[in-house]
Amino acid sequence: MKKTDYAIFNKFSFERKPVGVKYSLSIPEGIKPTNKLLALCELINEAQTSPPFYATRENIQCGGGVMGLQEYPPMMYSGQLGPMFSMFKTPGANRRIYDYVPHLPKDSVKYISCARLDRMNFEPDLLLFTANVTQAEIILRASSFADGKMWHSKGTTCLACAWIFAHPYLSGEMNYTISGLGYSMKARKALPEGLIIITFAFDAISSLVENLNDMEWEPYWFNLGREGFIEEVQKRERELTKRLSMDFVQTTKALKTKK
Repeated sequence: MKKTDYAIFNKFSFERKPVGVKYSLSIPEGIKPTNKLLALCELINEAQTSPPFYATRENIQCGGGVMGLQEYPPMMYSGQLGPMFSMFKTPGANRRIYDYVPHLPKDSVKYISCARLDRMNFEPDLLLFTANVTQAEIILRASSFADGKMWHSKGTTCLACAWIFAHPYLSGEMNYTISGLGYSMKARKALPEGLIIITFAFDAISSLVENLNDMEWEPYWFNLGREGFIEEVQKRERELTKRLSMDFVQTTKALKTKK
């Protein structure tokens, strides 16, 4: 299997390196286990600031249900915590999310490997970015550069980690959110607020890399200013209209000549 060349991502000069995540049923090779107790959302920062590691059920203090490592506790599943934590007005509102929040089947994952991109020794199931707006614009534009697919941003007040770690993996859809929006992530200060968290699944990474290599990162149009941009658009529209009109005239003449 050909390994992906991730060198293009060095061009971004990320303040926080992208993170690769791998799910497995067997003990990962060449990676040490963590001895910390962490929430699922905290794995991102831990990977960015520590050597590569893997976590098990015993290490995931919050978010284990999302990974299928355990069942949701009855107190959570019933929605009783929602009003208590000012997340939802009623238990029913909180309870409703468990019917659509994505999660991996129980016991389908035993080990979660995490590593910064520059320290990664595996092909990831997920590639996570924590980007600023300029970097995110390039990544999101690249995600649809070749196929025109719509961007999706899905999330919930609680279990925000599900839309980062489960949804893209299960659906194949890129998803993005902003640090500080998820309730537990905000309370734990899992990441600095305002970072755009973008997740790509394994089958979307190679096309992302290809598109980043193919496309222009900072188009000429971005540096014209408002008036310059408007003027240039109108100029190009006139040129295109003129060219199409000339093509039409030439085609019409050619048809008449044939007759």
